[in-house]
Amino acid sequence: MTYEYFARVWEPDGDSVDRPSGLWRRQGDEELEYLSLVDWTWHPRDAVAPPHPDLLVPISVEQVETLLGDHERFVSYWVQRLSVAKGDLNDEIRVYRQLPNPGGVVDEVFGRDNAWISTRTIRDFQAAGPHDVPDLEPIDTATADRLIQETRGISGATAL
Repeated sequence: MTYEYFARVWEPDGDSVDRPSGLWRRQGDEELEYLSLVDWTWHPRDAVAPPHPDLLVPISVEQVETLLGDHERFVSYWVQRLSVAKGDLNDEIRVYRQLPNPGGVVDEVFGRDNAWISTRTIRDFQAAGPHDVPDLEPIDTATADRLIQETRGISGATAL
């Protein structure tokens, strides 16, 4: 028996079949499985609630192979430019990324130890609550890589 594949697409968030926020599959009447965007393997949904059926768009095996061949389609990047002139404590460029993993969204910043570390900054920015929200500017993968190379001397930091 073959798998049926689905892309999770929520258009108000900017998702599309070519850039979904998740991949799901099932075989016959079995439970849905999701692709972990952390370890890039399929997992039983267990405690992960499946998306509303209206958000699941059927896709072909070929579309799945294309998506799996380019992990960067799932990642969003931002830059924060800190400046003493703007009232920040120092001048610094910070690169952030977000992976919309079905098991929980992964938000990270490329830290001073030259590794990706967990952060709440992106969620704070997206929630735009009454707190001090930093200015995050959306950037593409190439720009994220270039900024990390220029500021930290690290190449390939965005590779998943």
